[in-house]
Amino acid sequence: MYLQYRRAFTLVELLVVVAIILLILAMILPTVQRVRESANKATCANNLRTIGQAIKLYLTAHGNKFPSGGSDTHAPGPDRVLSAAGVPLTGAAQTMGWMYQILPYLENDNLWRTQRVLMIPGTPYSILAADQVADKEIREATVEGYFCPSRRPPQVITSGEYGRAGANDYAGNMGAFSLVTEGGVYHEPCTNALPGGNYGPFRNGIFVKSVNLKSGGTSTTPIDGAVHVRDVIDGLGNTLMVAEKRMNSNFIGKPQFGDYSGYTTGFGAATLRTGKLKPAIDFSSDEPDTVTDRFGSAHLYSMNALFADGSVRQISYEMADSIQILPVYSPMLGAVFNLPAAPSPPNPPNSFPMTLFARLCHRADTGRVSFIELE
Repeated sequence: MYLQYRRAFTLVELLVVVAIILLILAMILPTVQRVRESANKATCANNLRTIGQAIKLYLTAHGNKFPSGGSDTHAPGPDRVLSAAGVPLTGAAQTMGWMYQILPYLENDNLWRTQRVLMIPGTPYSILAADQVADKEIREATVEGYFCPSRRPPQVITSGEYGRAGANDYAGNMGAFSLVTEGGVYHEPCTNALPGGNYGPFRNGIFVKSVNLKSGGTSTTPIDGAVHVRDVIDGLGNTLMVAEKRMNSNFIGKPQFGDYSGYTTGFGAATLRTGKLKPAIDFSSDEPDTVTDRFGSAHLYSMNALFADGSVRQISYEMADSIQILPVYSPMLGAVFNLPAAPSPPNPPNSFPMTLFARLCHRADTGRVSFIELE
């Protein structure tokens, strides 16, 4: 009887098998990644639809007026404005931003109403201190539907100035003109009141500013009333309401400009962006304070955008960037942005050059947009 021995694989045969496996993985992996990204983008679009439904419910409950953009952010963040009965106020009366104001319509009523009675040994309890503790808890919470799965899971950002803050990947439309100057400071006309009370030329999006807390340090000067549906002259389906915000991918999870004060932020780049520049994919920089108030996303090729009629559309990063002449000029615009009115004639009186995306962010540029141009 003879014993038969199984011949072992040679080194060459093993290398060939490994090479084949690696080749198969290389072929499959991109497909898996594309499928995963497609699912993530669909989830992100659904998040925006849910936000749109919440805003629609808010409109119904508040006389067809949109939430306000809130007020300035102060460390450790804006405190809520409560009624005498301890109920959070809404719209132009609220300093926390629009993402806080719609919480009851996102099945987060308990978070919106959070209250505390803070017992201080040896003294009567402090309503003021209790409210501040409750506000801190609200700021530190996360809302799952405020995050794009292509970028990150629900996340809390911790900064030295603002402490812990629940982050967000979406931002509301403040208007066509930039919140920030080329030097990286907030544009005074876009963020604060101007003499004479004419704010329309600057805050022309869906979410405007409620009160100005920065004037004189402690002022609570009212600025804008909440935008009414009838104020969206271009039509709800032609005006961007909420979209994804562009971020520095090197500092996801760490404080960076536009992502350090959280979803309760009032009038600032954490919860508001503008149409000054067309959307772009997330960028990479070693500087966390690289200034941007631009819309964009972690998705390839295009971002999700919610329009004021509740529809969600894709806006390509390669969308048309041509200049159009529209009758939205005012002397203040020309003075602040150093852009003269277009010659008239042959252009319309008081006309002003705007890009297509700036038009999408302007609720009253008097024109309609062809969505073929967004692709």
